[in-house]
Amino acid sequence: MWPIKFVAPVAAALVAAAVCIASPAAANPLECARRDLQIVTLLEQRGEAQTLSGATLYEAFWTMMRARAACRAGHAVEGLALYGDVFAVVVAEHARRP
Repeated sequence: MWPIKFVAPVAAALVAAAVCIASPAAANPLECARRDLQIVTLLEQRGEAQTLSGATLYEAFWTMMRARAACRAGHAVEGLALYGDVFAVVVAEHARRP
């Protein structure tokens, strides 16, 4: 039988490692920030060029805000997926316009 003095620190280290590995937000805060900057720049460019409808720009903005909130709350995977949604909608509408 292992002495309790040895088992407790090892168990605590394993739990801490599991939490860090299981949390994608711990590994992706820079990815969230990078994606946010890309989306903000894209929205500014498309807004200034007036190649997006007001409704699309409005929805894209609020989806971006939800992505920021998700990333800030530690849900990087969800936040990055929302940023991807914004990008897809903006690019799709831009491609449809003459």
